Amino acid sequence: MIEEKSRPVTVMVPGDLHLTDAGLPNHQIAKWVVDQANNLIKPDFVQFIGDNVQDATLSQFALFRQLTDRLQCEWFALVGDHDVHADPNADGFRATVGETWGSFRLGGYRFIRLNTQEAKPVGMSDEQLAWFRNELADGQRLNDRIVIFQHNYAYQIWEDFAGPGIDDWRVLTQSARIEALFCGHTHYWQVANDGRNVHIATRSIGDPEGGDAGYLLICLHGSNLGVVYRTPQDQGPVIVILQPRAAILCTGSSQVTHGEAQVTTQIWSERGVAEVTASIDDGLPLRLRDQTQGRWGIAFDAEVLAKGIHHLTVRATDRSGDSSEQTISFVVDQTGRYTAVPCVSPTVLTTNFC
Repeated sequence: MIEEKSRPVTVMVPGDLHLTDAGLPNHQIAKWVVDQANNLIKPDFVQFIGDNVQDATLSQFALFRQLTDRLQCEWFALVGDHDVHADPNADGFRATVGETWGSFRLGGYRFIRLNTQEAKPVGMSDEQLAWFRNELADGQRLNDRIVIFQHNYAYQIWEDFAGPGIDDWRVLTQSARIEALFCGHTHYWQVANDGRNVHIATRSIGDPEGGDAGYLLICLHGSNLGVVYRTPQDQGPVIVILQPRAAILCTGSSQVTHGEAQVTTQIWSERGVAEVTASIDDGLPLRLRDQTQGRWGIAFDAEVLAKGIHHLTVRATDRSGDSSEQTISFVVDQTGRYTAVPCVSPTVLTTNFC
C-alpha cells in the first residue's frame, strides 16, 4: 500500500469469525460485513482480527478466502489461536492467507500487525520482537503515528496475558507512544485505557457475548481517533465522532477539549444524509455543516463549559427520514492539563470462553 501523509484513514475490523461451514449465522454476518465494506463504508482496508476459522482446516480457510476474494478493498488478517489449531507453525495460515506479521504506512500512520500466537497460550518469538522493536524505532524516526493490531487482548478476564516475549512486548508498548491497540479473542467488546495506551477488543462474530455480532469501524485523522461498533440490527446512518475525542480514548493532555473547539464526525448513509445535529449536555442543538466526503462539523466555544466530563450526542437523519445517533463523554479543562486514569468500559465480569 502506498504511503500518503496527513489524510483520513478508515478501517473496518470484523470480530473473530470462527468459520466452519457455509450458511451458518457467523458466515451470514461475515458476508454482511463484506457487503457493508463494498457498498457503504468503502474503507481503506479491512483488518481481520484473528480466529478467522475454527479448526484451521483447509476447507475452513477456503471458506474464509471466498469471503476475502469478494472484498473490493485491501485486506489483512491476523493469526488467532483457532487459526493454528494443531498447527503451531501456522503452515496452513501461511499457505492460504499469508505472512503472520507485517506493517505498512498510510495517511501518517504506521499500521503494525503482530502474531501473538507464536507460543501457547500467548507469546512472541525473539525474531518477531526484534522486528517489532525496529518498526517502532523507524516509526519514531519518521514521526509516524503507531497503530497496532493483534489477536490477544492484554486485559482479557479469566486468562493470563503472559508467555514467551510478553514482558518485552510490555516494555515496547509502554515505552512507545501508540495511538491505539486493536484486538480480538475476547468474544466481548471492551475499551481499556491503561493510562498510557488505549486497547480495544472487538466483539466476536462467532459466539458473541454482550450484544450482537458486527464490526468495529475506526476513523483516524492526525491526532483524531473515533470508533463505533455496528451490527445488522443498527438502523440509519453510521456515525463516528472524531472531535471531541471520547474521554476513554484520551491518554494525554493534547486530547483534552478547551477554548475554540470542533465537533467533527464522519457519516455514511445508504440513502444520503439530510441533516446532522449535535447537542452538548442536552443543550440546544447545533446544526453541523456538510464539509466534504461524509465529514460533518461545526465549531463551538468550549470556554463556556465547566471543567470536567461533558456529553455530546450527534444525530444524523437520512433522506428517507431514518435517524441514528452516537453519544460520547469528553473531557474539558481550559488549562489543557490531563492525566489519564486507568479504566475499562464496559465492565465485564464473566465470559464463557476462558
